[in-house]
Amino acid sequence: MRLLIPALLALTFVGCSCQRNAGEADSAATPAPSATPAPQAASGPSEAELRARAVEKQRNQAMSDAVDTLHRYLQHIGAGEAEEAGKFWGYQRAPRGNEESDLRSLKNLRALKIENLPPEPLDKEPVPELVRIPVELRASLEDGEIRRYKGWYRLRRNQVEQRWELTGVLVATTLQ
Repeated sequence: MRLLIPALLALTFVGCSCQRNAGEADSAATPAPSATPAPQAASGPSEAELRARAVEKQRNQAMSDAVDTLHRYLQHIGAGEAEEAGKFWGYQRAPRGNEESDLRSLKNLRALKIENLPPEPLDKEPVPELVRIPVELRASLEDGEIRRYKGWYRLRRNQVEQRWELTGVLVATTLQ
């Protein structure tokens, strides 16, 4: 986009290379019949199109917020802040057993790389209230060991607090 603006500015100063000849000037003087624009085109997008755009914007924002919530949660896990990470869970629960493999118990974690696929809506709402986000994690430990994890997190939109909460997880260690 930044490259497009200077190019357009340069074209305005350079001029058009398709200048008219003297013979063309006479034919250009007679006005060509103008096509009347459709009433909808003259007034802009329809109300239905505007609503569809607004819903799409809300959907994209909701998906982005869900991913941001998951990343903040995993950053707290990576920092060893289990209590802070617990606040991201709905229903006052934390992962049970080995739902998150050994992620919460890693003590010598140096870095946690997070990669996710786009969220998958689990409901039929135009702006989803329940999503599953597939993840691939790479944990670098202080002794140089690298562990890989793969799985998903499920999040739901808390309508009262207007935030995303984790409600389920299935993450397992992958063999290298």
